[in-house]
Amino acid sequence: MAMRKVVFALGLAAPCEAGKKQAPDDPELSSLMGQRTAVSVDAGTDSDSASGLRSMLGENSGREDCGCLNWAATYYTQKAYCGRANELYFLAKHGFNNGYAATEPITGLPHKVCWDFFANFNSTACVNVDLMPFPADNQTGSQWCYVNPDCQQLNGGKFATNRAGFAQAAWMNLQANSYVPWKYCIPGGDDMLKFKSVEEIDELAKEKDLSVSRMLRLAFPAVEVRWAEAQYFYERLDEAYNASSGTASLTDMLATLEVPSGWDTAAEAKEVILRGLVTSSQPTVLDSPGHSDEFHVVSGRAVYSVTRIANGNMAYLSGHFYKEFVLTCMMGCAARREPAREAVDLDTL
Repeated sequence: MAMRKVVFALGLAAPCEAGKKQAPDDPELSSLMGQRTAVSVDAGTDSDSASGLRSMLGENSGREDCGCLNWAATYYTQKAYCGRANELYFLAKHGFNNGYAATEPITGLPHKVCWDFFANFNSTACVNVDLMPFPADNQTGSQWCYVNPDCQQLNGGKFATNRAGFAQAAWMNLQANSYVPWKYCIPGGDDMLKFKSVEEIDELAKEKDLSVSRMLRLAFPAVEVRWAEAQYFYERLDEAYNASSGTASLTDMLATLEVPSGWDTAAEAKEVILRGLVTSSQPTVLDSPGHSDEFHVVSGRAVYSVTRIANGNMAYLSGHFYKEFVLTCMMGCAARREPAREAVDLDTL
């Protein structure tokens, strides 16, 4: 019996050694993994080793930090690879293997999302899991971000894999996941783009020199209602506002608008959706044919259009991604205090 125990112990030694040889070459993560190993030895008498580890880290090292990591810095330091987590979920849910997104050529949507946006997003704000939530699924409305390896509160997110795509704890588990873990963001606990105003998203896109079109889709929820289907409703709402001289609430103004009935069931259902958006505090994207980069955003009674400038190719190829699209208020907006948007300088781009 004793002999069997010895053989079993020796059998475990080889995989352990193999695991050590596969340690990541990132100095910071290597150091962190070393600290974890040391703590695990000291906490070996704890009946709940995971609990003991978190307790030791929290009390002694303070390394369990679940704050969102900076997107651009995470990619730049190769702690994550764009497409290995949720960056391309909107394609993966239709069968695209996002584990190989990094090998995509510099054309097409995967490149524009990964390298033009995420790799330059110098922020820690949470973004939508699904860039194009059509059809809606269990990820619709969720926002996410990358976090430090010691974070255990992922809120349903996923732990890291190694650079080859294998989970750290199981070499036979091939996944399209990242080298650092990611978490679902929690309202009130994280900086989430969907709780910002349309103007704040525009300012953030301008500050980071990123496409405001992409930023808006990654910030706000979207509904399958086209502007052509919503225009009549918002024009009537704007007329009701002008008639009330701005003294009535949005709810009161909606009450003065007769709900269309008896002529188009689909249109009636979409007006119900639009009325709900007006009374909510959530800015929302009105989708466009083909889910294009040109669309409309509504917030309360305000309507914004997102359009590509005539010289959009010049702006894009020069790397001035913010200048490629223009966000314009069509109706229902307060006067903006900042200077008007600067024009694209074709001489110096």
